[in-house]
Amino acid sequence: MDAITQQLRAAQKPITRCLWTEADAITFTPSVLEQTFGDGLALFAVTTINNRPAYWIVRGCSTWSAGDGYRAPDDAPEFGDMFDEVLTALEDEFGSTSCYERNRNGIWIDQETKKFIPQDWAEYPTVNDECGCSWWRLDWPDLEGVTFAPHPFAKYRILAAINNGGR
Repeated sequence: MDAITQQLRAAQKPITRCLWTEADAITFTPSVLEQTFGDGLALFAVTTINNRPAYWIVRGCSTWSAGDGYRAPDDAPEFGDMFDEVLTALEDEFGSTSCYERNRNGIWIDQETKKFIPQDWAEYPTVNDECGCSWWRLDWPDLEGVTFAPHPFAKYRILAAINNGGR
């Protein structure tokens, strides 16, 4: 794992988020994907319908448009066009619930063996993408010794440059 991703992981702290009301709030630590995409200078958050409000952090290309209303160049690649590759990387690193199902009592079981599995095997950061997903841009946290620059078309910062040890 590169030094910047290590620092980014170390910078993550538990946060509390809710989906609809404070009563359904959860506390989680955002998980940072080791794999980077494109130049890896920009940050994106990815969540699934079944994992929200928890999310993963992905280092993506600074040229990607995120469909977020910022005036990206007309030829900017869309994050959504890269999403299958991003999702596969998330599932490879954090696991997937695609081999699990809930029985009529809401207990997670293995689809093939029908054996019960521990609840936490099927919970975040394991990816449950059965019902869809969404993504958005994130700003970088301050990291020691890392320089940032304004994003070329969004309000968030990007990495200014990556030295040989940072990638």
